[in-house]
Amino acid sequence: MNSNTNLGILSIDDIDFSTSIDSLIDSNAIPPKFKMCTLDNYYPDRDYPSQEEAKRKLKIFLKQMEDFKKIKRKPKILSKVFKTKKPKNIYLDGVFGVGKTHLLSAIGNEYKHKSAFLSFSELVYLIAFYRLRDVVMELSNKFDIVLIDEFELDDPGDAMMGINFIREINYTDCVVIATSNTLPSQLGERKLDIFTFKERIGKLANSFDTIIIDGKDYRINLKKIKFNSTNKSIESIFKSYKAGGKKKLIVDFEKLIEKLREIHPFRYTQLSYNIDALFIENLRPFSSEELMDALRFTHLIDTLYYGDVEIFANAKCDIFDIFHPDLKEGKFKTKIGRCLSRLSEKGTLITQN
Repeated sequence: MNSNTNLGILSIDDIDFSTSIDSLIDSNAIPPKFKMCTLDNYYPDRDYPSQEEAKRKLKIFLKQMEDFKKIKRKPKILSKVFKTKKPKNIYLDGVFGVGKTHLLSAIGNEYKHKSAFLSFSELVYLIAFYRLRDVVMELSNKFDIVLIDEFELDDPGDAMMGINFIREINYTDCVVIATSNTLPSQLGERKLDIFTFKERIGKLANSFDTIIIDGKDYRINLKKIKFNSTNKSIESIFKSYKAGGKKKLIVDFEKLIEKLREIHPFRYTQLSYNIDALFIENLRPFSSEELMDALRFTHLIDTLYYGDVEIFANAKCDIFDIFHPDLKEGKFKTKIGRCLSRLSEKGTLITQN
């Protein structure tokens, strides 16, 4: 291992990506960024009453889930006497940045027993890696609640994997809570989006309570993105950056993409949860032919966001132009839109002259 690791500096080659996926599932707790989230510290915007209503409904769900767990722990004879229904799955729908992931994490943090947190992309990658029934058995045997962040309907194949997962897990005592994004440009079509969701999952729709959360993207108001045209290089900023309890890493964009191709996306957390800051040299736009690399990058940004990692990059382009227009308007536009929204909170761009 590089001696720089003792100085709080990592090379991407220092990261151990060999951890088994089984062990990663076992440790699938709430991500670092959301460890302190509770329902009480979710502060609804008074201009959007649906936020307070969502909070109220989730508190009711927690009580129902705790009661259900108590009954299930009784001997079989008694559990028949004190029979209670499994709480419904929940579908949280809203635009980027209204606190859906905060609420999702709050459930996991406040529930007194075991829950698993997965992004929808991670769920799809798991199902592709294992068999569907193996994933259902693994999760339902270990957890009472599966929290799925960013359930996506953009890609029919991925959506069907998620739908089949819900169908199978409904036969268990496990409950699913999923979040989903409505693009800002689709606000007037939300009813259609929910109709599409219900149409695609068919009879499974009755197993869900849909909670709509209105509001504005709080990340846009943060104005975190900085466009720095000073003569400072990313290397000098990297050297002066004081890492916190973890380490900092600098890597050329092309090498980063090459590394992402080599490892299973479920293992990206091995990078994201072990550094405080990632510095990307020579960031460039993805062409319309680089869809798979673009999707790997968006998944990395998701995991960096969950890991609460600061992201610095130097580039000759605007950060909102790193995806070709065909990608931004293609079938993965929700995924890419979310990536840009999260970059607007965690990213700092150093523009190159």
